Amino acid sequence: MKPTQETHRPIAPEVARYGAEVVNRLRTLLGGELVGAYLIGSVALEGYEPGRSDIDIIAVCAHPLETRTKQAIAEALDHRVLPCPARGLEFVLYAKDAVASPSRPLRFEMNFNTGAGMNHWLGLNPEEEATHWFVIDLDIARGHGVPLVGPPPNEVLAPLPRAWVLDAIRDSLTWHSRAEPVSPNNVLNASRAWRHVEEGVWSTKAAAATWARERLSDPSLIDAAVAKRHGAPGPALDPEAVRALHHQVLAAVERAVQRMDGSGPA
Repeated sequence: MKPTQETHRPIAPEVARYGAEVVNRLRTLLGGELVGAYLIGSVALEGYEPGRSDIDIIAVCAHPLETRTKQAIAEALDHRVLPCPARGLEFVLYAKDAVASPSRPLRFEMNFNTGAGMNHWLGLNPEEEATHWFVIDLDIARGHGVPLVGPPPNEVLAPLPRAWVLDAIRDSLTWHSRAEPVSPNNVLNASRAWRHVEEGVWSTKAAAATWARERLSDPSLIDAAVAKRHGAPGPALDPEAVRALHHQVLAAVERAVQRMDGSGPA
């Protein structure tokens, strides 16, 4: 049975206009090679916040591309040429076979970031990049992606093995602990990961924070992270509390692995 594709509320007009122009430029460069393009991330999860969120798009082409074509796509989508109305664009392009029969690391054609609020980046080698971003994004995209062009994402993107997703969650927690140990984003990312491990649900970070605070004996860390994310003043988040949350999420991951392996309680 095919998974049911979600229906979505209308997206913000500026996001819709920008997404349509991205597709126009992809069509110009790829023609019939363009299989589909999908809004993912906060837009797909209905948590887009103007001025704070990114616009995340994945696209699928029929066959692997030459480097010069990938560079031409990056040039066409560059914020200096096509201004992004959000903090920035995170764009990943895959060949159809790479998402129909995925392998690790996921074989993207290009990973491109551009925008006023993020570092400009063009990555062409999956071996040189952390893989957890791509696993989590594709897992979200299959169930929640909003088509800009092409068939529903669950007809293009094969399901990823649960073990890959759990590994990606572990790696994501490690990355956030190293890169932003006491940031609100670290706490909210951990909350979203925890909810997914326990319930199989990908949600906005705000919704995950509400879910997590109801399951903690002391929800003050969640409350402080949400407040700081919205610019409220106050002391830095407690590093010990953040580490304790991470330990709780990692313990949930290990229980999920044991259930999957048949070595733990159902």
